[in-house]
Amino acid sequence: MTTPNEHDQALTDDITLHSERLVVTGEVREWARARVTRRIVTEQRTITVPVRREELLVEYVGDAPAEGRETVGASAQVVASHPVEQIVLHTEVPRVEYDVVPYEEVALTVDTTTRNVQVAGEVAREQLDFREQPER
Repeated sequence: MTTPNEHDQALTDDITLHSERLVVTGEVREWARARVTRRIVTEQRTITVPVRREELLVEYVGDAPAEGRETVGASAQVVASHPVEQIVLHTEVPRVEYDVVPYEEVALTVDTTTRNVQVAGEVAREQLDFREQPER
């Protein structure tokens, strides 16, 4: 036979039941790689540049040639007796140089977006079965 004190202790025993919980966290993983490349695109450019050149201009002074001077139809012998002047004429030619300069600055950014994903899983829990047994 149990004493009242023992009987009270038997009635106050606690049972702890356990259950599983579904714990979902986010894990950072690599999902893609991006490669940024620069390419050179050529285009045709036409630029008009003024260029100068020297021209020889012969100007006659007075109406008639002076006495003793030969005219344009003079013989080669008379012309040969005078010193021949050589004049160098100059011209400009376009000179093309290529200069590489920055023309645009581009910023690359990585943006993080958030979306909701549903996760389902099966969880177990303890359940208490209580059956009364008849006394014997």
